Formats: sequence, structure tokens, C-alpha cells
Amino acid sequence: MKPQLIHIDPKNIDLNLVKEVASWIREGKIGALPTETVYGLAANLDRQDAVNRVYLLKKRDKNKPSTIHIASPEDVDFFLDILPPYGYRLIEKFWPGPLTIIYYQKDSPQNIGLRCPSHPVTSLILKEALCRVIMPSANISGEPPAVSSEEIQRIFNGQIDFIVDSLPPSFKVSSTIVDLTLRSPQILRSGAIPEKEIAKVLDSKRILFVCTGNTCRSIMAQYLLKLYLKKKKPSLAEKIEVLSCGISASEGIPPSSEVVGLLLKEGINVSQHTSQRINKHLIRSSDIIIVMEKRHRETVIGMEALAINRIFLMGNFLKDYQDDIPDPIGRPSQYFEEVFYLIKEAIEEIINWL
Repeated sequence: MKPQLIHIDPKNIDLNLVKEVASWIREGKIGALPTETVYGLAANLDRQDAVNRVYLLKKRDKNKPSTIHIASPEDVDFFLDILPPYGYRLIEKFWPGPLTIIYYQKDSPQNIGLRCPSHPVTSLILKEALCRVIMPSANISGEPPAVSSEEIQRIFNGQIDFIVDSLPPSFKVSSTIVDLTLRSPQILRSGAIPEKEIAKVLDSKRILFVCTGNTCRSIMAQYLLKLYLKKKKPSLAEKIEVLSCGISASEGIPPSSEVVGLLLKEGINVSQHTSQRINKHLIRSSDIIIVMEKRHRETVIGMEALAINRIFLMGNFLKDYQDDIPDPIGRPSQYFEEVFYLIKEAIEEIINWL
């Protein structure tokens, strides 16, 4: 029986067609969906009959698991255990996109592969499917994957239920697969993302400074650390990203004028910096989190308990000062200077510690 060919214009997406295709997957039909890499065979993982058909058609080893495809990076929490910080940075940089991550399945001893494709039509279909969707490449195992609807029809010769014809794959090679379950993450399959780009993220570190409003203390710390790292440890500076945020910050607020002036004396222009509020992704993606006050530490732990061993109090880096770094907002300019020099001294110790 000839598969149903569904044309969906990526520039004018017909949501009714999207929902119809999604319902077919949910009901147990199998079909070919385009991604930015190659075509995949989509099936509802909770319909064993559909999964069996996919494996049979591909002549795929039944012991070889298939990657689950998700509609949005935010869906990762439904499927995977808490990742190491570099895992979230990989997601931040490459999702949606041609990266497959292998990690521990949430609430299960099994590992799974997870991918978030960037294809506009397929992403919507995955969102509307309301089920776990596997989508191994559309090919016979060991042969090149299909990159067009015509190739799909030739390979499977009427043995699948539908084909979505839309924006064709642009990479025309499979996704890059990274296994994060190992102590040293490994690239299991080279693909659309160059290995050096993956390695660059895996070799990097992220330091996050946290204060209250992200208009004063954390900004001072962020930019002083960036400056002094470049001066004193330039090779390390290339691998460390330094960010800042506030536990109660309003988004998009510029730094206080006092902070702008103090940092200008160091040759640092922060006039374009805007504040951001702390969130789970910032916490999870940071290797080191340095807070100005003990209450900031409690806020971070309250948002992500597993971050507890990565949180440090700024004052603990000072030899003769083990307390909170006080908030100078609303105080005289002299108070800003005192706080600035406390932070500057702590930054010197942090650089020695790194």
C-alpha cells in the first residue's frame, strides 16, 4: 500500500495537518519525518507494535535502543536525570539542533539517547504527539539515511504509513552523538556538529556570581575576574566563561552609576550590561557558583539542591573577612568603594584558587 504523502509548507505551516500527523503517531502508525540532518522513521515508543515495525523495516538489532526526539530543550527534564554542568551547556549551544545526548534515564537504570531537532515542522509534530517518539534514521541499518521523500519511497516501497514532505534536510548527515555517562564524555558518532565544537564545550568551565539585583556586586566580580584572568592566566581565561545574575533581579536593568565608574577606572566598560534573574539553567550549567550572601546560597540550594557542592561564599576567599559581602545599593559612594575593594581582593584569591 502506498504511504500517504503529506505536504506541509514550512513557511506557512498548516497546524491542522500537523495535528493529524501527530495523532497518527500517537495511534501507532509509523511514518517518515524530515529533520535538519536526515529523514527519520517516527513511532510511538509506548506502542510496541509500532516500534517492532520500525525495527523490522530497518533490519535493526532489537537490542540497540533508538533515540527519543523531543520538541523543546525544556523537555529534557522529563527524560534525563540531572546532567553535569557541561551537559546543559551542550544543550544551550546545540539544541534545537543536530546533537544526540546519551545519559541516564530519569527514574530508570537504563541509558537513553535524546535529541531535539530544529526542523520547524517536525518540532511541532513532536509537540502535538503527546507521547514519547523514537525516530531512528530512515534507512536500512548500515546503509546511508534518506534525505528526501523520494528516497523514502524507494527504500521502504509502501511499507510505512505516511511521509511528511516539507523543508528538506540541510546537513544531509546524521546527528553527532555524545555519551555523557562516562567519566570523560565520548563522541560515539561524528556527525553534523564538528568534534572540535563539542570538545570546546566539554573542555570549558562556567563561573556564576550571584547577588541580589545583578546591578552591583555580582557585576563587579564578573568583570574583574574576566579582566584578571586574561592578565594572569590567559590560557585558562580562554576556557572559562564568567556570568552573573541576581536572586531578585528585574530583567534588563543597567548597572548602577557607581559600579560603572569604579570599573571604568580598571579599564572596564560595563555600560551595556543588563541584569538577569537567576534560573535553574544558570545554576545547572555552572561549574562554580559564588554568592555574596548566605541567603543567596540558600536561594540557590532551594532552586537546585544538587548544586550544593558547587556553591561558595565570596567572603570565604578573604583572609580577614569571612562574612557576607554587603550590598552598597542606596549607600554613599564611599561604601561602594569599600565593597569594590573587598570584591577585588577576593577575586585575586579566586584566581589563585582556580
